[in-house]
Amino acid sequence: MRKKLKNKGGRPTKYNKEILIKSKEYVKKCKDGFIKEVESINSKTGRKRFRTRLKVNLPKVEGLCLSLSITRSTAYEWAKNYKEFSDILEQINQIQANRVINEALSGRYNPLIAKLLLGKHGYKDDSKIEHSGGISLTEALKKADEEND
Repeated sequence: MRKKLKNKGGRPTKYNKEILIKSKEYVKKCKDGFIKEVESINSKTGRKRFRTRLKVNLPKVEGLCLSLSITRSTAYEWAKNYKEFSDILEQINQIQANRVINEALSGRYNPLIAKLLLGKHGYKDDSKIEHSGGISLTEALKKADEEND
């Protein structure tokens, strides 16, 4: 368990049990949903044609900070000092990565946006080529010259 730090003369922290409760409520309410919007209106009859669209509501550290009226630096400072708050930030990241993977695979999330989001969670789309052997640049250039002659 982390120790509560004594105030070193600055403004006292706003962190308390209520912050923890509000943080958990924020995470719970971050659910994707569907919204109905007008796609077109028939100019003769006035009838509206609707379409259903996914409304994404991923939990985000930024969203949590806005709901608590704090800055990101404050949130990360609290995460260093209070294990419960640190656990909430970790939960936000886990939910975000899990939902992005599942929804992108189902085709509901844009794959390019999903790729960008997953990059923040340590997922990478790169291939590495490792070369082992002992050939120097001068040897390679000499060999290339010989082949061209």
